Amino acid sequence: MTVRRITPEEAALWRRIRLLALATAPEAFSTRHAEWESRPLADFAAQIAANPVFLAFDNAEPVGSASWSRDTELQTRGWLTSVFVAPSARGRGHAPALIVATLADAAAAGIREMRLEVGAANRVAQEVYAKVGFAPVPASEAQGPSCGRCEIMLARALP
Repeated sequence: MTVRRITPEEAALWRRIRLLALATAPEAFSTRHAEWESRPLADFAAQIAANPVFLAFDNAEPVGSASWSRDTELQTRGWLTSVFVAPSARGRGHAPALIVATLADAAAAGIREMRLEVGAANRVAQEVYAKVGFAPVPASEAQGPSCGRCEIMLARALP
């Protein structure tokens, strides 16, 4: 297994895993497969240029992804997004490896707290996030990019 940050020139790799994520786990994402399926590769490259994207690989084939973005209001807070591992690659440590790499990148960029939103029914994801140090945010502090839809918000301090 290899995990690394990709460049906009590698957009085709992310497109492949992103479309798989949106097709197989639509409930986990705020965007829909139909919104991205016909987009040009340049749109995927622009997303990678705007926010770091990490891919997990098995034998040079992308099997998972994760991304992060800086909070628009609090510059030391980040948002972990687009975490996905292909069903055929689950249970082999890809998700934690993706998350750890993403957190290290964010910490190096000055992020001191990472947050994420996860569905209440997604127990497996909640367990993975807990294993890498995320804990629930009190409801009074739960404000995020999709706060009107979010079910559970988790946070973790970064060094």
